[in-house]
Amino acid sequence: MKVFVAVDMEGIAGLVQWDGAQRDLERRLMTEEVNAAVRGAFAGGATEVLAGESHGNMRNLLPDALDPRASFLSGQPKPMNHMAGVDSSFDLALFVGYHSKAGTLHGVMAHTFAGSVFSLSFNGVEVGEIGADAALCGSYGVPVGLVAGDRAACEEARSILGGVRTVAVKEGLSRSAARCLPVARAREMIETAAADAVRQAETLTPFTFDGPVWVEVVFVDPSYADTVEHMDFVTRVDGRTIRFAAEDYRGAFERFSALHFLAPVVR
Repeated sequence: MKVFVAVDMEGIAGLVQWDGAQRDLERRLMTEEVNAAVRGAFAGGATEVLAGESHGNMRNLLPDALDPRASFLSGQPKPMNHMAGVDSSFDLALFVGYHSKAGTLHGVMAHTFAGSVFSLSFNGVEVGEIGADAALCGSYGVPVGLVAGDRAACEEARSILGGVRTVAVKEGLSRSAARCLPVARAREMIETAAADAVRQAETLTPFTFDGPVWVEVVFVDPSYADTVEHMDFVTRVDGRTIRFAAEDYRGAFERFSALHFLAPVVR
């Protein structure tokens, strides 16, 4: 039983704002939530665990503090962005530290991949990072068994992924304030939920988009659309919106990933 654990920062217990002064704390808390998921995964029957980084420079996990039973993938750029390392040999994915999509009411540090992106849709379905990353896993036949983050992220996950297990470690009062569970309690809940998810992995269905896949990106500012509209596969829809297509989801996502890194060049 191979399990992939993806970790982001914004949904980690105890963190409510982006703050460079908290960098050491962020890394420690992220690593310990991964460790909770790893403990749960092995308790549930996993035989191999790979942890993949999904935040910022993707060099956040503390190597000497990570559970030694897990390997980890760090750094960027990398194919499939957050989901680098996932392939059809994996049986399950677990998401910890995840957040809701841009514009979500009381979503703690809510955003969609980058500050330049307001909305992202595949085949008419609007998603944030939870849905986009779940579909990358799904393109390899890998279901998502757990999403841990703030309450808004958990609600978003259930709306997209159905009966996925969720662990709400905090509840937003605004985009940068939240009522938080004690971090020790949050880790206990993640460990228990991860173990249950692994035990029930065979009952889960991967989240997928059938090809061809149409992508619509609404930027927060027309300047971002100005930057990328002249690429031959891009259609400008309006001041802030572009559209493009690809034969399959992974191809569509990789095009989006390249565009959202390129778009802010003019700012």
